[in-house]
Amino acid sequence: MARISYLCTKLYILYMTRLAQRCLLPIVIALLLSGCGEKGKSELKKFTLDGRVQGTYYHIVYYHLDDKEAARAKLPNSNDIKRGIDSIFKAIDETLSLWNPNSIVSKVNANEQVMLNDIFIDNFQSAQELSRLADGCFDITIAPIVKAQGFANEQRTKTDKQQIDSLMQYVGYDKVKIENNTIKKLYPQTQLDFNAIAQGYTSDKVSQYLTKNNICSHIVDVGGEVYASNRKPDGQQWRVAIEQPSEIPDAQREYNSFIKIENQSIVTSGNYRKFFVENGIKYTHTIDPKTGQNAKHSLLSVSVVAKTATTADALATAFMVMGMEKAEAFIAKHPEYQAIFIYCDTDGKTKTKATKGLQDQIEILK
Repeated sequence: MARISYLCTKLYILYMTRLAQRCLLPIVIALLLSGCGEKGKSELKKFTLDGRVQGTYYHIVYYHLDDKEAARAKLPNSNDIKRGIDSIFKAIDETLSLWNPNSIVSKVNANEQVMLNDIFIDNFQSAQELSRLADGCFDITIAPIVKAQGFANEQRTKTDKQQIDSLMQYVGYDKVKIENNTIKKLYPQTQLDFNAIAQGYTSDKVSQYLTKNNICSHIVDVGGEVYASNRKPDGQQWRVAIEQPSEIPDAQREYNSFIKIENQSIVTSGNYRKFFVENGIKYTHTIDPKTGQNAKHSLLSVSVVAKTATTADALATAFMVMGMEKAEAFIAKHPEYQAIFIYCDTDGKTKTKATKGLQDQIEILK
């Protein structure tokens, strides 16, 4: 009997071990398929994607099952994820790129009749809403002024105030609308430029794609437009560096501060990289859509924290137009948005100021 009992015990242990092995993966799968809650974090592997898109870099980090386990779980593997992200990049380029002569926005600017897709409509509607919110300090119809000053093609030309003034009649978000799935302009000379919102939108769409595929711990950075999802598998928040402004070309990058975020976006806009000097006067790429003139104030850069990168992208541009004082007043009325301002004080020294809602998230180095 003892022998039989021993064999039965041994067989029972073997059975339970195999049962546990078979059950382990389904448990992990069930946790993954349950959505973006707590998961089997120890089973997740870190993946990194880097490349070029929209004339800038992208950097993506996400945590997911390794390819073998993903296949067993019938979930997308790393190659599937890469293809999915590339398809998002391609679709946005074919819609919003001013460098692509066949893009929808290029055809709209050339006054060709073209049916709008969801990407164009989403960006246009968001831009209109954000223009109203920012009292016109953000405006996608600024394209004629950007071109006239040479910022569109990096070929700086002598600024002509008379030319700028004559072009201003075509600028204004109220001069264009969507009607029957096509763009209707008050003036054919009105042109659209989504560059101050498209990269933020791209980060949002990539994040949404990853979340849809149950990859809930990730960070997406497209040209500095960052969206961070749930915390890392180890429970830590995502730590994002904010650059110290420098006008020196190819200068070694230094950091001004670090901020911890989760389920938030942070986007930085600044005047210290794109500018030119004419007759001793510095002209920055930040242009006030209401005057057509280059912004002139002490603000070097602003980093906006918001729920979406689309919103943060547009508001970062708007705040650079407003200047620090008006931007702070805006945030006081809309505390759902927060910001870090890097500016020159009256003595010419670089200073940093974070709004109240970020005090527990930010570490200022300089």
